[in-house]
Amino acid sequence: MYLEKLEIQGFKSFAHKNVLIFPGKINGGKTELTSIVGPNGSGKSNVADAVRWALGEQSMKTLRGKKSEDIIFAGSDKKGKLGMAEVSLFLNNEDKRVDLDYSEIVISRRLYRDGESEYLINGSRVRLLDVQMLLAKANFGQKTYSVIGQGLVENFLNTSLSERKEFFDEATGVKQYQIKREDSLNKLKLSLENLGQSQMLLAEIEPRLKALTRQVARFAKKEELEQEYRELSLNYYGQAWQQINGKLSAVNKEFLSLEAVARDKNKKAVELEKELATIEKQNSLGADFTSWQTKLNDLQRSKDELTRELAKLDAWLEMKLESLGKFDLSFLSNKQKELTAEIARLAEDNQALAAGLSGEKKQLADLTAKKQELVASLAELNKELIKASQQTPIGEQSIKTKLSAMIAKLEQAEAHHDLEAIKKILAGLRQEIMELISDSPEAEAKTLLELQNQINAISVEREELAEALAELNLQVKTKEEKQKFLSAMVEQSKKDLAGIERKLGERTAEVNPEDKKTERADLDKQLRQVDKDLSEARANFSALQAGQEAKQAGIFTAQKNLHNLRAELGQLNSQLNEQKINAARYETRLEDLEAEIREHLGDLAPIKSFAAEGDFDSEAGLERIKQLRRQLDAIGAIDTEAEKEYAETKERYEFLSTQVNDLTSTINSLEGIIAELDALVKERFDKEFKIIEDKFSEYFKILFSGGSAKIVKVIAEDMVADAEEQDETKQSEMIEMSFRDLTMKKLKALSRHDSVGLAGIDIVATPPGKKIQAIAMLSGGERALTAIALICAIISANPSPFVILDEVDAALDEANSERLAKILDDLSHKTQFIAITHNRALMRQASVLYGITMGDDGVSKLLSVKLEEASQL
Repeated sequence: MYLEKLEIQGFKSFAHKNVLIFPGKINGGKTELTSIVGPNGSGKSNVADAVRWALGEQSMKTLRGKKSEDIIFAGSDKKGKLGMAEVSLFLNNEDKRVDLDYSEIVISRRLYRDGESEYLINGSRVRLLDVQMLLAKANFGQKTYSVIGQGLVENFLNTSLSERKEFFDEATGVKQYQIKREDSLNKLKLSLENLGQSQMLLAEIEPRLKALTRQVARFAKKEELEQEYRELSLNYYGQAWQQINGKLSAVNKEFLSLEAVARDKNKKAVELEKELATIEKQNSLGADFTSWQTKLNDLQRSKDELTRELAKLDAWLEMKLESLGKFDLSFLSNKQKELTAEIARLAEDNQALAAGLSGEKKQLADLTAKKQELVASLAELNKELIKASQQTPIGEQSIKTKLSAMIAKLEQAEAHHDLEAIKKILAGLRQEIMELISDSPEAEAKTLLELQNQINAISVEREELAEALAELNLQVKTKEEKQKFLSAMVEQSKKDLAGIERKLGERTAEVNPEDKKTERADLDKQLRQVDKDLSEARANFSALQAGQEAKQAGIFTAQKNLHNLRAELGQLNSQLNEQKINAARYETRLEDLEAEIREHLGDLAPIKSFAAEGDFDSEAGLERIKQLRRQLDAIGAIDTEAEKEYAETKERYEFLSTQVNDLTSTINSLEGIIAELDALVKERFDKEFKIIEDKFSEYFKILFSGGSAKIVKVIAEDMVADAEEQDETKQSEMIEMSFRDLTMKKLKALSRHDSVGLAGIDIVATPPGKKIQAIAMLSGGERALTAIALICAIISANPSPFVILDEVDAALDEANSERLAKILDDLSHKTQFIAITHNRALMRQASVLYGITMGDDGVSKLLSVKLEEASQL
């Protein structure tokens, strides 16, 4: 690597853009010397300052200024000031001395008058540290031997031991590692500060976190207990609610069933009341009954009158017969009268019986028709039961069997005529349907409940109809038998009367005068006519009376049925009231239970949808629930924000813990890096120091034509003190020290000295023929030669890509200048030299000569000459 080109614009006296092109390597690997010459004050040294500034120099004192804007062209009487200064170094990197994929590296630095500055590498903005690292890797001596000024040579031997040490860091090529070490040390300091802050925060957070952890543990325990409490409560209250609700549902179903029966009976009672009211309204027989009764009375009086007349005539005849001694005729005559009266009476009774029997038969026909309607209803019910049986799931075989049995019993009831048997069959059927309802699924239970209601209605009506039919049949049969008996008695009486009348006819002719016969015949004729009229009147009256009796019988039956219905309704109402009481009791229990559930669980939905799984011991469950309540009450209320605070605090604690771990790991890593860098620096420093030491002695003898010189390491006193202190520290105390204490102790030690562990470098020089060793005792020329010898030794040991010598030969005579020229020629195969000089020896050795002049405008101007071409000319 070497410097190909230098561009300067706006820097100090170089107002215009000036380009200095430097020769590269020639055959044999040597680089040619470039000399920059010019009168004093022309701006030659500004070239060296420009290179130093571009390489990152920060000291304005070194750059011979007071403030940063002093390096920008300040203007003159003939030219105005500029607003920017820029210097660019074009470095040939074909040998890849710097590990970058560029054959040419351009380092630029700009400064604006407003104070803004920037560094660029190949046109890209970078940091100063990036420039420093690149220069360190290329063995540039930023502050020391890459740009060596006259003052540096004069003052080098007067610098402090520590300043010489910094010079040797660059000279031995360990500066890049020192930069890395300093960067690692700064990171270590920052990491330790962050570690300390994190540990302090952890110490503050930890007690609160412990308290919150206990609260959260209590909260977790409470959640665990609450979970068990909820599960047990769900089982306990779910089972209790389902049981009570089931009983309430059963009571309500029974209530609805009874209510349906009661509605049917109420409906029938209303119909009976209407029917009774209608019959009662028709109870009066009216004018026909009065007319026929009057006529019947009149006819009866006529008959009675005729009968008395006949009786008088018969009495006369009887007296006549008795007086004649005809007692048998008297007997026959009396017997005739008795039979006649008996026949008339029996005829009247039979006629009245026939009239009543006609009404009862009509009523019997009506009841029989109603029975047919019930038979049709039972048939329809059979169909419904068959349908319910067919719709029953296949798995419910027992329900099917029961339905089939119920159908058979209904058919049996349908065919039965005995009242008690019907009642027994229907009562048993109702009971079986209720049992079937309780065992059936909800949909089938609803169907069966409807069938139950229908059966109840039919049962009541069938029972009432059966009672009415039985009673009416008995009445009809009794009256029919009585009618037969009366008819037989009438026929027999008629036969007896005919025989008596025949005998009387044969016997009475003897004693009965003609006039009496005629009178009797008239009376008999009149009596027969009256009997006929009376019979007709009685028939009509009996018909009216029979209708009245039928109406009375209807009223009686309706009243009896109404009474029975009301009695049944009373019983049903009692049952309904009882069911209402049961329902109210279950509803109260359910409401109390639901209030308790809301108090302890808050929501009824899970309870209502609860389905029991397996057996649950309610008593043991309730005892455990009470125990859990006591435990939860003992835990008490927990701040819900505590959990949130715990999560936040724990997250922060874990973050800080992670940060502490990361920082600890980083600190350990940085300590390892520093230790590795220290070892590397020390190894390289010692190796290069030995080479420099040998070369210094060699070049000193060349320049002084003899004598001796050496450089000596000065060990830092605090390193010795640290070693002694570490030996005296007991191992147990070291163990007891915290990591932070140990690290801070190490950091303090690391900060007091560098990785080499030297306080500085001392120089011992003894010119030939003298016994002087102290540098301060040397003359100015001797000091300059000694400094030049050391610089040349450093360049020989660890050459920089280029070295600018700014009038370092000013204090040398002609002979020493020749010796210096010889040394530079010897070193030209290791580095590129650019000499700002007045010395003819260096001018003669240069291949390129740049001349710097300054006109009256205060601007430096550049002239260049290639000496080889000039010699040929």
